[in-house]
Amino acid sequence: MPLFYHTPSLSRGMHGNYASAITFASSTKPTTKTNPAIFEQSSKNKCNQSKTNTRTVSSYKRRGNIAPTDLHILNDEKTFGKCVYSHADWSHAYKSTLKESEYVIKAEDVIGRIPNDVKGGVLYRVGPGKFERNHKQYKHMLDGDGLALRFEFELDGKVSFLSKFVRTKEFKEEDEEDKVLYRGTFGTMREGGFLNNFGDIRTKNLANTNILHWNSRVFALYEAGRPVELDSLTLNTRDKNEEFDFDGLVPEGQVLSFGFPREMEQKIGLGGKAFTAHPHVDPTKNVLCAWCWRSFVYPQKAVEITFFEFPKNSFVPEKTIVARLEGCEAAPHDFGVTSKYYVMALNNLTIDPLPYILGIKGAGECLVSQPESPLRFYIIPRNTCNGGSSQPIVIEGPNKAFEIHTPFAHDGVPIDENFTLDDENANDEFLTLYSAGWDDFKEGTFLGEWGRSAAWDFPIASSLTPDFNNIDSTVLWRYVVNISKKTIERSPAPGCNNVCIDHPHVNPLYEGKRECRYVYASLSNFEGVSGPPLGYVKIDLKTGSRNVWFAGNRTFCEELVVVPKENGTNEDDVWLLGMFSSHQDDIPDGQSGLFILDGRDVEAGPIARVNLSERISHGLHGTYVSQQSR
Repeated sequence: MPLFYHTPSLSRGMHGNYASAITFASSTKPTTKTNPAIFEQSSKNKCNQSKTNTRTVSSYKRRGNIAPTDLHILNDEKTFGKCVYSHADWSHAYKSTLKESEYVIKAEDVIGRIPNDVKGGVLYRVGPGKFERNHKQYKHMLDGDGLALRFEFELDGKVSFLSKFVRTKEFKEEDEEDKVLYRGTFGTMREGGFLNNFGDIRTKNLANTNILHWNSRVFALYEAGRPVELDSLTLNTRDKNEEFDFDGLVPEGQVLSFGFPREMEQKIGLGGKAFTAHPHVDPTKNVLCAWCWRSFVYPQKAVEITFFEFPKNSFVPEKTIVARLEGCEAAPHDFGVTSKYYVMALNNLTIDPLPYILGIKGAGECLVSQPESPLRFYIIPRNTCNGGSSQPIVIEGPNKAFEIHTPFAHDGVPIDENFTLDDENANDEFLTLYSAGWDDFKEGTFLGEWGRSAAWDFPIASSLTPDFNNIDSTVLWRYVVNISKKTIERSPAPGCNNVCIDHPHVNPLYEGKRECRYVYASLSNFEGVSGPPLGYVKIDLKTGSRNVWFAGNRTFCEELVVVPKENGTNEDDVWLLGMFSSHQDDIPDGQSGLFILDGRDVEAGPIARVNLSERISHGLHGTYVSQQSR
């Protein structure tokens, strides 16, 4: 899933621009420092504010409606954290990457220093990167073809960069004919109009959401399809059939099932399974926790989830558990793993498959939000016998809630020092899950708000890049679940009131553990509104304090990949690797690159910056592979 939602309040200034008008309810104000040696025109904002800070800002009409030439506003460090940006800059996010690339960034061209324990490793990333065929634009940016990236950190300090489109079966066929031959999940249709889409239920495996490295193999993931294996050095697709089925565990076919016999559904392309785009590694058991799913739409609606636990050096699961989520029609995007449970927060969506079958809408467009119905937690015990079925514990939560990315979950109550229990023995009855989700959930077509942008007061690079004025803010939420009493308490995580973030992550060695204290995320603003990611934040879940760095109002920051330091002794002994796209006077179309920050001192800003020679479309997720694990 994409990034942020909502934006700030500003008052109208000269020439139709914004002038910030900000008040602080506390005496703590941010200070700003700039290090031109490393960040060029990016700036850093030292800001370690407590959770009690509140701000109010007034806005004029449309956020982002600042011309890219209004540098007296965009470069004003006093506006950092207030969601001040130009949509002209941001609109390049989902403009197609022009070409595949392979080149080396010399050590002397790296600004700052690559940490020694990052050297020898590889960072993989993926995201939608191509948004048209033969001048026919796709309907939605999430229908973009997957573009995989590879950064290899050489021992001598140079960085080898490689980008390549994920050559799925569908991509190669479309590339050969240079036309849209397959439907996209979010509404992109085959050429030839309604009649050419009628009855065609096939959708393209976009392979654009995440990268998995396990058992020395690399896969591009897409939650509505099967994994696509990539060569770890060249990023070429490896398997002759392009897709990996885990030796028959993930059968081919569309994920819809009408309850007909498997053989019958196979003949018409139904009854297949898709693999999650968000597997998690349990660091205690050292197993990969993953799942595949399919949706039953008749006679009773349900989602069937098959959980797998893969040991190191194997794709034969040491445990398989099947759970049927009754009343669900769509699988979750992410999930949590504790020592006792798999935890799924199911958003309330309903499916009307008829327009999809008739060729009128994409599968994603047939998902309809139901904000007045409660979000439901499905809690699946991990101690179920191997190969057995598990009856989930179902607990209803709040309505108007929509959850997206889960950095971690754990058994017991939160680590928050302000959270207390009357009976300490009751701790075993609880579990806690953290999730990045919207602060509101509106009725309508799922992700319709992320569709095309309307016209602006200035030229834009692509209308596919969403307008944050249409989108709700993403907040890091904390769910405290009393399993015995079947109650759920939802609140912003400590330090997260009015903080718009996304793509939260923790030190992977601490995932699933109650003592996990720090969450790292992309940061948009402190105004409680939706906007593009302009920096990074470290959130202390115990005290609510925040450690913040802003890259500037014209530099958009992608998800952080958290890399534990060699011989680290503390939880925050990690390196943070995050891509960016910077727009400046001499590079208005944007220049992409990579920041490396120290997880112990985020506010100090990057210790290294690797500039690429091009702009790369805004990506989604990735993974780092150490020299020892390659």
